[in-house]
Amino acid sequence: MSASKKFLTATLIAASLVGGVSSASAADTAANAITRAQAHATYSAQMDTYIAAHRAIVDTHRAANAKALSDFQAALASATTPELLKAAKEARKAAVTAAGTTAKAAMSALVKPTKPAKPVKAPKA
Repeated sequence: MSASKKFLTATLIAASLVGGVSSASAADTAANAITRAQAHATYSAQMDTYIAAHRAIVDTHRAANAKALSDFQAALASATTPELLKAAKEARKAAVTAAGTTAKAAMSALVKPTKPAKPVKAPKA
């Protein structure tokens, strides 16, 4: 590499480190940066709310399934006839189905927030 190319490369690198050559676009103003930061903060808060609601739905579904199992086990202990056993199985199946349906309905009502748009990169000159 010639000396002039080395000097030019070193100058460009030094200038970019100091800030003489900016990789930011002309449209990247302080107002745009503030707007992006606010949009990101709003998105983060919305995601926290979404995750908390999702966890609550999952926890409620698990609790309903656990109660269905507990009720089934109690019914098994007292079942003395095949009819009582069949009724216990059907009751558990109905409870699990109801818990699943309720959880699915709650999940479908839950709307995941959308990420804010990324800034447009400036075209290379």
